[in-house]
Amino acid sequence: MARIAVVIVCVLTFCPWIVCAHDMIVPDWRGQDGTTRQEWSFANDSNPALPDFIINPYGDASAAITLGDMASGWLPELPGYGTQTGFWDLGGGGSIVIDLDNRAEALAYKEIWIQTTYYLDMSQPPIVEVFDAMLLDSETYIVEDLGMGGWYLDLSKWRIEPNPPCEQITLTSDMMWGSVIDQIVVDTICVPEPMSIGLWILGGLTLLKKRRQCK
Repeated sequence: MARIAVVIVCVLTFCPWIVCAHDMIVPDWRGQDGTTRQEWSFANDSNPALPDFIINPYGDASAAITLGDMASGWLPELPGYGTQTGFWDLGGGGSIVIDLDNRAEALAYKEIWIQTTYYLDMSQPPIVEVFDAMLLDSETYIVEDLGMGGWYLDLSKWRIEPNPPCEQITLTSDMMWGSVIDQIVVDTICVPEPMSIGLWILGGLTLLKKRRQCK
């Protein structure tokens, strides 16, 4: 079930290449073996857009933007839209399709966390879908409250079984009111097969037994 949380955005002292402005929810497994991280802030009108930041030892990632009805396209900024800059007004029925290379081994499953920052007034949140995946959970956070409207962040968590070598993530704007997208952050992790986990645990227990016998 979706949960609403109010988040106070603090001024971070980290370098911009380490922490993204709306990278609010960091998975506890980020940076571990088998993980990837991609961030799009859409600082320009490149289409397809390459990530502004990427750690992906398995390949590349890109985001193809398709504009819908009454779309304004890429905008550097707009009066009344707060401090956010560089975003896509997709119009009605527009989309952003992200193609993401990933670990190719036949592992048990993959988890995908997607953070999407969007403007909410008449325009609506985009519909996020991951091909062949099951939605596990979703949460909504406030990024910047502007009174009659504001910027929000949706976090959605997905699982694909078994692990595929690549993913396709689609964000589709509201057919009537459209969607305005400021930023997308995607984290993935490939989880080993149950047999591999069992062997790892068995190996650890065997090593522990040997150490006790040596004492």
